[in-house]
Amino acid sequence: MKTRVVVTAFIAVVFGLASFASAQLKAGSPEEAAYEKIEAEKNSDAKLALVLDFEKQFATVNQKVMANIFLMAMDIYSEKDNKAKIAEYGDKAIAKDPDNVSALLRVSRNYTLEKTNLPKAVEYAEKAKAIIATMRKDPVPLGQTEAQYTAWLDANAASADQMAAYAKMLIK
Repeated sequence: MKTRVVVTAFIAVVFGLASFASAQLKAGSPEEAAYEKIEAEKNSDAKLALVLDFEKQFATVNQKVMANIFLMAMDIYSEKDNKAKIAEYGDKAIAKDPDNVSALLRVSRNYTLEKTNLPKAVEYAEKAKAIIATMRKDPVPLGQTEAQYTAWLDANAASADQMAAYAKMLIK
């Protein structure tokens, strides 16, 4: 029952806009073209190949963009149920962007559901909650209404609370 609640709440979380990462790239650059090609690809295997190629070709691109690329890889590996790669790319995403709420929550969720690194799962969920509290003071991002931004913050905060509570329960 607890697992279903945590997973359901997590699925309901909006992970942010891919356009944010695209906005971090220079318009008309090869990186932007490659990123947009990844976003447009529907086939998981083809998308993964594009993601891995992006990682090799543009390793020095904006850290937030690379974190988003790693989250895409994490999602694809999740579809394929490749637990080792899910963890690898989740850790890479956090290494590139340690304050990325989506990365923190996804990795926390992965550790919790796999029951592998529960103290780290709690740490990441708690860190996400702290970041969200700080974000509440920030101006609403361009392209979002105040209601959308508040809903995103609320959903992520609830997910972080549930993830931390569930991981703590498993530790005991």
